[in-house]
Amino acid sequence: MKKRVSIGLLLAAVGALALVAAGCGGGSNKSGGGGGSTSGGGGGKVSALPASSCSPLEYKGSGDAQYLIASDLPMQGGSRTQTLQMVAAIRYVLDQQKWKAGKYNVAYQACDDSTAQLGKWDPDKCSANAHAYAQNSKLLGVVGTFNSGCAAIEIPVLNQAPGGGLQLLSPANTYGCLTEPCAGDEPEKYYPSGKRNYARVAPSDPNQGAVDAKFLVSQGVKSVSVLNDKEAYGLGVAKNFAGAAKAAGMTVTGFTAYDPKQANFRALFTRIKGQNPDAIFIGGLIDENSGQLINDKVAILGSNDQVKLMLPDGFTTDAVFSRSEGGTPNAKGAFFSVAGVGIDKYKGAAQTFISGFKSKLKGKAVDPYAILGAQAGKVLLDAIAKSDGTRSDVIAKVFATKVSNGLIGNFAFNKNGDLTGAKGAAVLFTIYKGTNHLNTLLTTAPDPKLVAAARKEAAG
Repeated sequence: MKKRVSIGLLLAAVGALALVAAGCGGGSNKSGGGGGSTSGGGGGKVSALPASSCSPLEYKGSGDAQYLIASDLPMQGGSRTQTLQMVAAIRYVLDQQKWKAGKYNVAYQACDDSTAQLGKWDPDKCSANAHAYAQNSKLLGVVGTFNSGCAAIEIPVLNQAPGGGLQLLSPANTYGCLTEPCAGDEPEKYYPSGKRNYARVAPSDPNQGAVDAKFLVSQGVKSVSVLNDKEAYGLGVAKNFAGAAKAAGMTVTGFTAYDPKQANFRALFTRIKGQNPDAIFIGGLIDENSGQLINDKVAILGSNDQVKLMLPDGFTTDAVFSRSEGGTPNAKGAFFSVAGVGIDKYKGAAQTFISGFKSKLKGKAVDPYAILGAQAGKVLLDAIAKSDGTRSDVIAKVFATKVSNGLIGNFAFNKNGDLTGAKGAAVLFTIYKGTNHLNTLLTTAPDPKLVAAARKEAAG
């Protein structure tokens, strides 16, 4: 979608990024500004990533920064509410660790992979960012991306980066084919070197599809029409859901692609009305004309209580109810899903993190993605701490990660970069129902048989 962003929102985004870069107190910013550098041990200076995409280089530890990490997230558009908190969460982790990863002093930059023109992630920006990351020899890893389509662009560039590749560690990508065998040449085409350099702390969409399908069956749904935006994430999660839905006993009355750039979707839903489905599932993003899409669904098919609406994590933010954020109050009554548990359900290390992190949010509620952002940041910093300071060894240490009582529970990574041996929030999903915000209905684990069916659909 070509989301129109007001000048006020753009100024707010710039201001928020400036605040993120400037910090929330404690220590001085020993950066060289937007294009400066910090002199460091570790064999030379830490140079900043381009100011055209990234906040000023920030370092608040003692001594000089030796290495750099970055985040790559869309800081404009409907996802911005979530990504601002993810950046703040990474900074909070760095503050807690005194800007160190073991013996190494680590600086940070928050980079934006979106543009004002699109109001969401931009393929050209993702490509430019990836090439800048690959060329900065002091950059040891990137927390990102938020959108799977952006990851599909960045992974192969970083896979061939000097030094044996560069680690991309996502707190949010769920497109299964980034890591798992799918139709065609996925995921092999993302790893031209033949070695993996990508991992994620979010469970993949075969799991989400399974959860959503089982939930709709519990709501009495017997038939469902499935829509997708034709992008990697949207098409992928739609396929996964369709496979799980059929395995769960539902009839899939249609599988239809839509163009988010359309002025309206009345003709689309008029055609779907002839299918007479009990529910609609949409694989897409809040940034993609979601307000118009949902409005037209309600206008043609009826309220979300009459014909149920199931929306996966691409829509799961309170911004979906706000016209100013591209959403609509007509999202009321829709069901939403996202990886993890409700903020009030986290325990142990996550509960401690949430209690401390709240002080940085000026009264705002902690977003679930902030937990995933912080977890990804901690995994990357721990891997750097255990490494010899080379990119290739950081990748090796990420894949050797074994976390006990982490922010999302216990987990490790398998050879593909996906979670394995997970216990706790890492294997759970939360279903919400919309009012004027997201209300928790239940937290549940995916049914393994439905996950297998979801994978089979994507691989077919």
